[in-house]
Amino acid sequence: MSHSIAIYNFKGGVGKTTTAINLGISWSRSFKVLLIDFDPQSNLSNSISISRSRQTTYSAVKNILHDHPLNLEPTEITPYLHLIHGDFLMTEFESNNQFISFGSSIISDLISQVKGDYDFIIMDCPTNFGVLVKSIIRSSQNILIPAIADNFSITGIQQLMTYIAASNNDSLNILGIFFNMFNGQLKLSQEKFNDAKQKFGQLILENTVSRSIKVGEANDIGQSVSEYSPDNSAAKDFVKLSDELLAKFHTTSLNEDFIIPDLLETISKGV
Repeated sequence: MSHSIAIYNFKGGVGKTTTAINLGISWSRSFKVLLIDFDPQSNLSNSISISRSRQTTYSAVKNILHDHPLNLEPTEITPYLHLIHGDFLMTEFESNNQFISFGSSIISDLISQVKGDYDFIIMDCPTNFGVLVKSIIRSSQNILIPAIADNFSITGIQQLMTYIAASNNDSLNILGIFFNMFNGQLKLSQEKFNDAKQKFGQLILENTVSRSIKVGEANDIGQSVSEYSPDNSAAKDFVKLSDELLAKFHTTSLNEDFIIPDLLETISKGV
């Protein structure tokens, strides 16, 4: 069974692309993985692919929009890791009336075209909460949320949950929220992590990812940090995070713990 996962937070600088790269490369050692770069900045594509494909998220969505044949041929990064390139032209769909009306079905059509070929489809989302992001979330089975343990973490997460609920995907499963670039030695970081656990319970994943310059260096050469510097603390953290998430896909309760209707009730109760 194929699992589609949107990686999203409306807050910038939380490591969405880094998360997509590291999970994608990690999971592709055992599973067939497709990365879809929906961010017009295309940082994911620029990091892991040196070639520029004529087929991009923009051309794929445009073909579906105009009822043209899709004929997708994702770029092969490795035999088990493929990529649909990002494109800055994706910003055009924010003002396209046809996409505004039918965006969720268009993204669903795109995912349906490829889901039979992959175990995991990981989608790197833009930072904003525009028409494109709403369509991606509405079309995805799961969402994973990177966050930062700072002064705005609790209010930011609560606002984010409200945004996600507004996507109107009642079957969307919240894989969890994890704290990225985390420094457990800082009192503030640990306090924010504990506050988030108290407020949001099991929505907060147990594993955090440490801040490390090695992560950025790995991104620059298109590697996961575990490939680039396997003994690095962040590399070990991403391995643990990967294992924690994979365990969720091997439990029968994956789509029963945190779906949107339950999430709204959780927020209203302040759990």
